[in-house]
Amino acid sequence: MSNPFSTAVGILGVDLGATLCKLALPSEDGIRTAQIPTADFDAILASIREWAPQRVAATGGGGARLTAEMDGLPVTNVPEFSAWARGAPLLAEHGGEKLPDRYLLVSLGTGTSVLSVIDEVAQRVGGSALGGGTLLGLGKLLLRIDSFADLAALAERGDRRSVDLLVGDIYSGPGDSPLPRDLNAAHFAKLDSELPEDIAHALMCLVGENIALICGELARAQGAREIVYCGSTFAENPALESILDQVSGFYSCQARFLEDGAFCGAVGAAALAAV
Repeated sequence: MSNPFSTAVGILGVDLGATLCKLALPSEDGIRTAQIPTADFDAILASIREWAPQRVAATGGGGARLTAEMDGLPVTNVPEFSAWARGAPLLAEHGGEKLPDRYLLVSLGTGTSVLSVIDEVAQRVGGSALGGGTLLGLGKLLLRIDSFADLAALAERGDRRSVDLLVGDIYSGPGDSPLPRDLNAAHFAKLDSELPEDIAHALMCLVGENIALICGELARAQGAREIVYCGSTFAENPALESILDQVSGFYSCQARFLEDGAFCGAVGAAALAAV
């Protein structure tokens, strides 16, 4: 299989998000990646110098600062949404997949942006302040967990059905229910359990379910049948993926989770800078 990143070899893509900075350096053998906390700017600069790219392509909120501090190394600034729209099909191809001509691309990071992509041209059609930042903040507040990886692992062991009020809890008799009984009726409205793992799973449901509902309605409005979810929030987080997959299915949409999807922006920035 040909290398989808071949035209961007030697160009380091840097996606500076609110929480994490993603680095992606295409090579003849594939792609080298890393994530560094955005707050640790010295570590970001040190990694860039250590990797010794020919030039840098920056996207995200911190691109201007990187340009100012990257002495002696050319930096090209790339619009964030364009970078994500270019990076998604490249990562899909790298994984042996092909994206359709029309789909929704969801960047689920600290917050969430939703792009409508048609023939690799992106337009932002919505989003939400719900995201990984919400999960980590509530995890710290309710569970005293500072690590997102620990929160995701805890959620995978939990069961939100003892925390959330389900349709089946309301329509508990033998008669017909107007909705499937396992649907969520109200987040955190039951609280039969206060086990940390159940609370963590309920948090994933709160954020994931509402994002998927937003995306499902946007997909319907845009005529898209596939929703591509990307972002660092999905790393080792099967509980969140399962919730998004289930709710996307209610809208007759296929949910897709790209391998290395956290690096969509970085990969796309490198590719666009090569043009």
